[in-house]
Amino acid sequence: MLKRFMIASLCITPLIANSTITTLLDRLQDRPEYQLDTLLSEESHLKKELIETKLKPSLNLFSNYEISSSPAGMVSVPPNELLPMVKNPSVAQPFSRRILRGGVSFTYPLFIKEIGTLKEKASLMHLALQKKQALNLLQREAIVVGSVAQLYYMEQLKESLESKKSSIQESKSVVEVKVESGRIPQSQLLMINNHLNEIDIKLNKIEQTKNLLKSKIESLTGVTLNETIPLEIKREVIKREIFALKPLKEILQAKEKNLQAKKEVSYPKIIAKGKYVYSRANAYNNGYTVDENYETAGVYLSMPLYNKLNDKAKEMAKIDLLKEKSKIAQTKHSLEVKAKALKSEIGLLRDSIDLVSKNIANQEELRNIAKVSFRLARITQEEYLRYEDALALAEANLYGLKTKIWQDEAELAVIYGNDLKEIFQ
Repeated sequence: MLKRFMIASLCITPLIANSTITTLLDRLQDRPEYQLDTLLSEESHLKKELIETKLKPSLNLFSNYEISSSPAGMVSVPPNELLPMVKNPSVAQPFSRRILRGGVSFTYPLFIKEIGTLKEKASLMHLALQKKQALNLLQREAIVVGSVAQLYYMEQLKESLESKKSSIQESKSVVEVKVESGRIPQSQLLMINNHLNEIDIKLNKIEQTKNLLKSKIESLTGVTLNETIPLEIKREVIKREIFALKPLKEILQAKEKNLQAKKEVSYPKIIAKGKYVYSRANAYNNGYTVDENYETAGVYLSMPLYNKLNDKAKEMAKIDLLKEKSKIAQTKHSLEVKAKALKSEIGLLRDSIDLVSKNIANQEELRNIAKVSFRLARITQEEYLRYEDALALAEANLYGLKTKIWQDEAELAVIYGNDLKEIFQ
């Protein structure tokens, strides 16, 4: 048994053929959570394109039928053309109470400053969502790795308890012989049976925990595990920029652009417009049908002088920007502290593994001695069982230390943006 605990590398013995942590993590990109992140990223790209269309020309067809209480003009008529019409009633004048119009119009924004800035904001938000998608994937990978490591802990704890149970059952046969011969009271057999029952209760709890862990893994990956899978640390985590800050920095820049756009709302706007109109009506003076058409085109300049709503929008954008800066500072500080604590803890855990491994060797030797002494009636049954408990506790400590290292390494990989498939295999 000692040889099993003195393995240098932190490795889980594979129980399922052709299954690795890499293939399990690969499944995460096929899950609805990842697909939703992809759709959100695509949606942000479409929003950017939507803003771009505001700077594109637009062309529209229109048609309308107008009824007025007094004759309305179908087209602008210069005075030198209107006077001859008035003198000659046989000429249909382009005025009517009922006018059918139709035509085409176009609008072409030549300069709207805030739209260009909003386009830059949308591009930054698209980048932020792409980086957030990568961060979300890393976080889900870390949960899977942590669950696999915890599943290993449960498997090894189960193995330790079964070994302890087997050892006690060997001693139980000695107790049964002594009880039958009358050398020890019946209570000693009941005591050892109770100890075995407690082991069975713990084994049942382990199975319950394993089922929960397997369900958690299945919900994230879609893979149903019957047993644990291979896991070992391939390389150490490389210290890089804190990965969670990357999407936040893009969002911060986007909010800076948003504030800039709110200010640019007050800038002048230049828009080109044009229209072709065809009109048909019955002239009001003689009832004859009149057909007219005309075209207009121009460049229009507008500049907002005062709008209280714009001022409030700028104030809100400033507050939003300051909140994002505070969020980045808080996230940076908390993750730097967490990374420092994890690295320190990993070092201490590795040192503890060496010590606990040596302790297991001693406890196993003491247990074997106690087992012989109990058979020879040199120690009581209670003393012997304490040695069995001490060995099982030492083994559980070793499994827990190894599991904690894997979980800490996974958390550290997320903080520094390391691909977990490069850290674990």
